Amino acid sequence: MAAFVLRDACPVCGEQEHRVLRSLPFTAPEVWNFLEGYYAGRIVPADLADALYEIRRCAACCFLWQAYHLDAAGMQRLYEEWISAEESLAKKTRADASLFDGYAREASSIARRLGRKPCELRVLDFGMGWGAWCRMAQAYGYQVVGFELSQRRQQHARAWGIHVIDSIEALGHYDYINCHHALEHVPDPHSTLARLVEALAPGGFLRLSVPDGFGMEQRLREPDWRASKDSLHPLEHLNCFTGPTLARLAARAGLAAAPEPPRPRGLRARVLGALRAPRGGLQGTTHCFARAGS
Repeated sequence: MAAFVLRDACPVCGEQEHRVLRSLPFTAPEVWNFLEGYYAGRIVPADLADALYEIRRCAACCFLWQAYHLDAAGMQRLYEEWISAEESLAKKTRADASLFDGYAREASSIARRLGRKPCELRVLDFGMGWGAWCRMAQAYGYQVVGFELSQRRQQHARAWGIHVIDSIEALGHYDYINCHHALEHVPDPHSTLARLVEALAPGGFLRLSVPDGFGMEQRLREPDWRASKDSLHPLEHLNCFTGPTLARLAARAGLAAAPEPPRPRGLRARVLGALRAPRGGLQGTTHCFARAGS
């Protein structure tokens, strides 16, 4: 049976006062039917016996979060056993070209933002997964470091020549930090982000991307609500961000919105960039930040 840890205060602002929007066992049909299908039977009810899927809403900043999360041993089981490594890797190796187009656009924008050559810049991918983003950054000539806790994913990335670290204490200083769909998974997003801010070199930028939880509270209140793969995905997405709550977390960690990078030259480049620009909505929310006052 997995052990769980209670998060009693809001992970964004630290407020203790809250409202419980949903509270039911992970084994209740509304949640278990999703877990059983999504993890293809790799989790059994005994693994989650007596544990609660409880969603709280902060009274101060309206942030939504899962009150209970797996402890360190449980997280290890989740990401190394319950999630299929083969299926997870296939999402990258068998992806459409649009995924890599996005990586390439971002890699190109880093040097333009900082006004320096790629070979002069150190970049970090925090929560790099299988290292696909890092490989694109390598191709552009950046000095690349990937942070990842999963040993399988570390091994895969190292086989491609990526320098990998697995401890937040091992962070160096970086001109650009990519944190793509990582903060929703961590129990303490504030302390994690504050540590990343410390690792940001003077004049550097930090790009945050998370699933967009806009409208999630309304869906939780619907009588026919059922758990799904969304911004409060049971077990995995512990934190449900919206644009305002992500900005509040960033400000608390000492960040401010960064200016847009210089646009590519030429009419064709500008038109293609506009057509391919990432869109908001339920798919995600992405913002680039710099240290406040810099």
